Amino acid sequence: MNRHLYLLAAMLIGGVAHAQTTTAPYRPGYTYKVETAIPGQQVYISGQRPYNANGQLVGPGNLARQTTQVFENLKTALAEFGMTLANVKQITYHVKGDTSRIDPVTTQLLDAATNDYVTQASNSTPIQSQKAIPKIVSADVLIEIEVIAAK
Repeated sequence: MNRHLYLLAAMLIGGVAHAQTTTAPYRPGYTYKVETAIPGQQVYISGQRPYNANGQLVGPGNLARQTTQVFENLKTALAEFGMTLANVKQITYHVKGDTSRIDPVTTQLLDAATNDYVTQASNSTPIQSQKAIPKIVSADVLIEIEVIAAK
């Protein structure tokens, strides 16, 4: 019975799950990219972190540099599906920090990154949300981003 449910779920998703864009550490069993059942229509990308192609953390302690690296990783991930940052419709930022409040300086930095990478590419602003979380994958990682993209 469970086997049939897994098969049905795989058919409904109709896409391929891929590991992190880089060789960085990732959570086993965690899906990072999924293309939906309608080929070329929507892609969900989660857990993008500031690691370069060699799996090295970029910009320890520097949120701006880490955010830039994550957007570069997102470009690579979207290209696998024939998309660009212009296709991004929704962004969720997970930022390490005080969970009782959202830091306005961080919000300004993320808004600027969204403008530099996504808004300028598409001439529209995607839906954005920011969540403060106490811990990501390691102490030096300050941000993780997930996006929904559509053609």
